[in-house]
Amino acid sequence: MASAAPSPPRSTRLVALDVARAIGVVAMVFGHTLDALLSPAARALPAVGTYWKLRGLTAPLFLLVAGWAVTVAIRRGQARGGVRGFAIVVGRLPRVLLLLAVGVALRWPGWGAERLAAGDHEVWAHLLGLDALHVIGLALLGAALVFALERSRREELLTFALLVTAAVTFGMRAPGVPTTLGGVAWEQLLGGTSPFPLVPWVAYFFTGCLLGLVVQDGSARAARAMAGVGAALVLATCWQGVGTAPPAEPALIAFRVGLILVLLAALSTLPAWVGAAAAPLGRRSLAVYALHVPVVYGWSTVPGLAWRVGPVLGVGVALGVALAVLLASVAAAAGLAALRRGGARAVGVLAGALQRTSVAR
Repeated sequence: MASAAPSPPRSTRLVALDVARAIGVVAMVFGHTLDALLSPAARALPAVGTYWKLRGLTAPLFLLVAGWAVTVAIRRGQARGGVRGFAIVVGRLPRVLLLLAVGVALRWPGWGAERLAAGDHEVWAHLLGLDALHVIGLALLGAALVFALERSRREELLTFALLVTAAVTFGMRAPGVPTTLGGVAWEQLLGGTSPFPLVPWVAYFFTGCLLGLVVQDGSARAARAMAGVGAALVLATCWQGVGTAPPAEPALIAFRVGLILVLLAALSTLPAWVGAAAAPLGRRSLAVYALHVPVVYGWSTVPGLAWRVGPVLGVGVALGVALAVLLASVAAAAGLAALRRGGARAVGVLAGALQRTSVAR
């Protein structure tokens, strides 16, 4: 087995990575809120129409940056002589399970619990449908398995390139007509009515893993390389339009990846303090996602803004509501993080006290 040769550990953060994660959070919350509240007249405005096409970049950006962040974290851990081998998978497993659990919980069909118990395929398809969190969780598990093999960097690059190719290829499969619950689960995994089926969306995550292996620092040289590759992809695929092709169209995937690479290259030129300021928001992306989705779209039998208000607002008011949802979600996420830290400290103090008592006896 060829051993991987991780780069030396770096103490500096990647500005583009931190800022891109924060941009993804903001774009996600604003996109969902505007989708739920903009009136038909507001949607017909030319500027809103252009935004609606560009809005399709939010999920690809989120997924690609997640793959980049995971790769950077794992490779830096390896370089420091930390977790290696299958321990990489074990270390990521709690995060994988959390992502999948939150994803399933957000899709709980309380409105159809009786039909669910009766085995209704339509309700089961809703529960088993994949969202972005499912894709990130499953892709994270796959990436961890690749890194656990500890192959050479070249072999890891080839593996992720093959995974991207497979995801794009299988993303163009013809939809099936399942007749069993197992068939429903499989169809939802790869397509069906899932908002984000595993294929082709996992291609963006594994592209981020490729980026993490190739761009291992925040140097100007790395930024130029990203900009060059991104511009080439955009020029080669811009003929297909922005947001007009099916999500699984290979040209659209390449076009979106190209735009994201150009964006990341531009963000790499920002000063370090911008990345430091943006990092906390990016780290709370999961909490913000889990908190704002029920507020905007509702959860189970509890209606959200999409039902309570509906698509009746103008652009200015809808933007104001989106900002309020973002700030409230970030504040709640920060509060939950503080409670978790406080709970961990309390458990530590209690454990220490019990240990001292035991020693005293």
